[in-house]
Amino acid sequence: MQLNTFTIVGRCARTGMLGVAVCTAAPAVGGYCPFVRARAGAVATMSWVNPYLAIDGLALMADGVSARDALDRLIAEDPGRAVRQVGMVDAQGGSAAFTGDDCGPWCGHRHGENFSAQGNILVGEGTVNAMAETFERTEPLALPERLLLALEAGQAAGGDARGKQSAALLVHWKEEYPYVDLRADENRYPVAELRRVYEVAKYQSLPFVAQMPTRDNPLGSFSEEVEASMSVAPAYRRGGGGGESA
Repeated sequence: MQLNTFTIVGRCARTGMLGVAVCTAAPAVGGYCPFVRARAGAVATMSWVNPYLAIDGLALMADGVSARDALDRLIAEDPGRAVRQVGMVDAQGGSAAFTGDDCGPWCGHRHGENFSAQGNILVGEGTVNAMAETFERTEPLALPERLLLALEAGQAAGGDARGKQSAALLVHWKEEYPYVDLRADENRYPVAELRRVYEVAKYQSLPFVAQMPTRDNPLGSFSEEVEASMSVAPAYRRGGGGGESA
């Protein structure tokens, strides 16, 4: 599957959160591009996507291999490297990126401590630069917000030369399940829709995730406030939302 798109892969140095935000002119990008594993790393696999570059990359980083060494090893073994694009960040903040020679115009990447921004078939390099600069200057904010702001900046700078169709935000924190996993599929304005869904999720999803069972606390916790919120129709909850009432 070809995913000509733009992504930001990032880590929060304060919390250890790892995540990916992505937009493309194809449906369901959240199912094929972003991969994250708590306390290991985050990967975006793009262009002619090979999900095993992400799956195997996360396994290597979970074993302590740096993002740079993991990516070098995987790309060296991939016969399709010319059409691959990959960005990685490990749990220590190390980053790496690769853009094959045949990923199409404009394609490229920019990475630094705790982030990697990349894209292909873009309007221009301004998209990648805008994502990188936005991520770097928003360090005090929570990682999901930083990733989303970076994606919005990339879209504002031009984004995918073909247009836009889907977007996704995937963040892991302390557990093996996602802290944030949001998608906007088959939408004319997927980045704007992703922002709308995230603003609802901040009040209705993240508080619920925070009390779910963990490895250390299999019972989880209980919040009367969260229970009260979830017991009413979506439109009447804090944050509102587009869910249909009974």
